[in-house]
Amino acid sequence: MADLRLAAIDHVSFASQAVPPDGRGRNGGYPRPKRQRSARERLIAALAPGRLPETCEVDYVVDAQGMMVAVLVRDLSTGEVIARINAEDLWQLGTEEAAGGLLLERRG
Repeated sequence: MADLRLAAIDHVSFASQAVPPDGRGRNGGYPRPKRQRSARERLIAALAPGRLPETCEVDYVVDAQGMMVAVLVRDLSTGEVIARINAEDLWQLGTEEAAGGLLLERRG
């Protein structure tokens, strides 16, 4: 299982190239809209890079009072826990007013 660390980061911005007036791309074709990934797919891509979302499940660990204590990503075929984020880390980030974004650092 990989060690994960969450930290607040400043807002990030970027610029893209200008679109030609006729709307066509470099190769003469029209740009195709990209399919929006679900929150589950984005979470799995961030926590378990290289794994297909179809091969993983996201599970929430709750305590006896029904409070969420962690989020797990598991391999469906083996049940192995690939990644874990403690809810305390998420709540701490949510209380920081200056947090303009979220940085996920993966080790291992």
